[in-house]
Amino acid sequence: MSTTVSSKPQQAPPSVAAFLGQFPRVETFAEIDEILRSADFHQGSHRESGPVYGGSLVTIDGPDHRQRRRTLMTLFSHEALKRNERDALLPAIAQTLEALTSTRGPDGCVRADLVPLLRGFLIGVSAGVTGVDDADDPARRTRLQALVAKLEAASGVEWSTRNHAEVLEEGIVARRELIRDFLQPALERRQALAARCKAGELPKSALPMDLLSVLAQHGEDGRGGEDAYVWRECALFLVAGTQTTSHALPHVLWHLDQWWAAHPEDRERATDIEFLRAAASESLRLHQPVPALLRIALKDVTLASSGRSFRKGDRIALFFSEANRDTGLFGADVLQFNPHRPFSRRPPPWGLTFGAGAHTCIGRALVTGLSHSYDDTDPTLGTILGLLTALYRAGAELDPAAPPKRNTDSYHDAFASLPIVFRHL
Repeated sequence: MSTTVSSKPQQAPPSVAAFLGQFPRVETFAEIDEILRSADFHQGSHRESGPVYGGSLVTIDGPDHRQRRRTLMTLFSHEALKRNERDALLPAIAQTLEALTSTRGPDGCVRADLVPLLRGFLIGVSAGVTGVDDADDPARRTRLQALVAKLEAASGVEWSTRNHAEVLEEGIVARRELIRDFLQPALERRQALAARCKAGELPKSALPMDLLSVLAQHGEDGRGGEDAYVWRECALFLVAGTQTTSHALPHVLWHLDQWWAAHPEDRERATDIEFLRAAASESLRLHQPVPALLRIALKDVTLASSGRSFRKGDRIALFFSEANRDTGLFGADVLQFNPHRPFSRRPPPWGLTFGAGAHTCIGRALVTGLSHSYDDTDPTLGTILGLLTALYRAGAELDPAAPPKRNTDSYHDAFASLPIVFRHL
């Protein structure tokens, strides 16, 4: 389902508003930041999507969370990000754009819908980070993409406008098929490689740097059936590897199209990496993937930032959208997209979009890249910037003959369709 896009903020449907209205509402940046960094609050989201996501990194807390995060951080080291960019992201972009040239129209231009195009790009990257083998095979990639789409819908079932039981059941069936046809064979291959590496028959470099390899080395073997921890973590990685960028990047193109109409002098910066990095951060600040995150107070708590108190057991709704529009932190024009907004480290340019504290998104750098200004390291592009630069070098712009449409299958702030034209492909 979809509707024509509007520049006005989306309003929560009655069912979502009623659901969130049950909980104390927190909207200020300082309060949300304190709650996210405090050990006195635990995860309160993903209750309904527990059959898909329960037990994965985003749903656990305390020592278990710290240990697991430490184990999985190797997948997002600078070396791993560089390798992913070189071996997965950039080749996938080049191959997909080259394939599009066969669809050139009579006017010499290539037309495409950015939303499915992005998912085609990103499923390969997601598969690589997770450890799904042979995802470059067209038939396997198409099937993998379809299964992950159903898994994604189930992982956000709390915000779905469809029948929740149906969405969740579709996700559970999709995960079962993913395990049988993609994940189990890949895990068994890595278990065999890990055993040979341990015996000295192969160098450690023979084992791919991916989630399934890391888990195989830590003894995860899939016992426990389709609800085993290893499969829940794979579900998280497969969804997260495509969801953030596929939701965020269309907003960047949409905003820049309007920005360049009002500021034509910036049009020549369409391939300026730092300008595009700032534009992506600004768009991430303005567009949250979900209406709110939920946290639970583990004891009676009074916030140092505001003096506000919560009782033990309170389930609290954190509204990042309002916090990311704090005029004291981001300036008087916080409701506007401004790629020239002054950079700051705290708060980061994308605000609270990637969270804070122990549950800061582990894959943030995979999406945003590492920049000199923010990370003080050898820069990487990240999925958003890698795709943006490739799209604009190919002359991508919004198709004036086909207006974009918003997704209405859920209350995620996302496009269902964003038709584009390539002028230089």
